[in-house]
Amino acid sequence: MLASCAAHLPKYPPDLSNPVYTVAVLPFYNATNDVGGPKEIREQFQKRIEHRHYRVMPLKEVDELLLNQMGITLGSQLEMTNPAQLGEVLGVDGVIYGYVLNFDDITTGFYNVKKVRAGFKLVDTRTGAVIWSRGLGVKSVIAGTKAGVGVTVLKEAMDDGLEAFSAIQGLDEIEGLRDWRVIRAGATKKAEDAAAISLGEKLLTKALGVHLWLETESMMNWVMARLPSGPGRPMQRDDRDQRR
Repeated sequence: MLASCAAHLPKYPPDLSNPVYTVAVLPFYNATNDVGGPKEIREQFQKRIEHRHYRVMPLKEVDELLLNQMGITLGSQLEMTNPAQLGEVLGVDGVIYGYVLNFDDITTGFYNVKKVRAGFKLVDTRTGAVIWSRGLGVKSVIAGTKAGVGVTVLKEAMDDGLEAFSAIQGLDEIEGLRDWRVIRAGATKKAEDAAAISLGEKLLTKALGVHLWLETESMMNWVMARLPSGPGRPMQRDDRDQRR
């Protein structure tokens, strides 16, 4: 289902002032307990950026080069490198770093929350400059009973900060990671009703292979709305002279 979204993406004109044309989407840093979530988000980012006038290296090629030449398989291992080294190995003008901080589906009856939070940045491998960055959290909340509303509000206030991720390098360069958007909110009369609704959605979306699809899709739509388009062609010498 995520793949079908590409046909409905907005169309953006090329940005000839953007010095980055060739791009590689790196393995994303996974700060969650979900193995599949970061992979799903990375694949969706890849599909979306392919429609933004960049020449994007296939994910399989990125992963093979990182493994064979740098011994890297995880996003957390990228902290041992720098953009210049990655650009040389991958042969690209820019690299996309991604950090998945939440990919959670919590069902307790009183407290039922689905949340996805991630941040991204595009870095010029030749200069190390951050061309673009953006992060956001998106959540759906179903509380069981009026008491559950209070529990949910308190629990979310405690969990929505960045204190637990202070050891991750590079997050300070990404704006918006403290921002949250609630796309669905409600309460049921009985805790078991809220739990049944949340559990039913979890089982269905996992069976379809699109777990937390609505939260992921909404987050990606908002985050990538301001991603600058690529130039649509390699930077020529005349273009560089005009930028000086």
